[in-house]
Amino acid sequence: MRCSRCLVALTLLALPAAAAAAQDPFADVPNEPRPEEFLHWDAEAVAGFQDELDATLRNGEGIWGTPFAVETALPRADHRPHSVQIIHRAGYTQPEIHTTKWDLYVVLKGAGTVLVGGERVDWIEGRPPEGQRPRLEGAHEFEVAEGDMLHVPARSWHQVVVPEGGSITYALINVFE
Repeated sequence: MRCSRCLVALTLLALPAAAAAAQDPFADVPNEPRPEEFLHWDAEAVAGFQDELDATLRNGEGIWGTPFAVETALPRADHRPHSVQIIHRAGYTQPEIHTTKWDLYVVLKGAGTVLVGGERVDWIEGRPPEGQRPRLEGAHEFEVAEGDMLHVPARSWHQVVVPEGGSITYALINVFE
């Protein structure tokens, strides 16, 4: 008699687990309308971005007079909270901060140091950004190289520092709040 009660109890305990396993965890996810944005950037496409970035810097078209070039791989759109840029830096570029944008760096080529946090110093209010060379004080330092990833939250100062004569190219996934 005792064994039959155990069997009934075990059966009753197993029912909720079996019922949960039988449910489709994706049943409530709508798949229409669905934007047709299945994208793949193969090595040749990434190399093409690199060629465009190199040409931009050769032509002296960096941002604020610095060796910083950007190619947009996936522009921002109302139907998704992210965009993708390919960025190439070959020298000093200024610290930056974003109110509602989170950054995810994926290093494709080269190396450098990413400073995150701290405070921007040596900025002269009222002067144009060109020619200014502010820096971050008290920031966390992350050495990054090809294959590394780094997440930078919104509202955090950050700066990519490239060693003299070096460069870094990375995919920047921008996620907007």
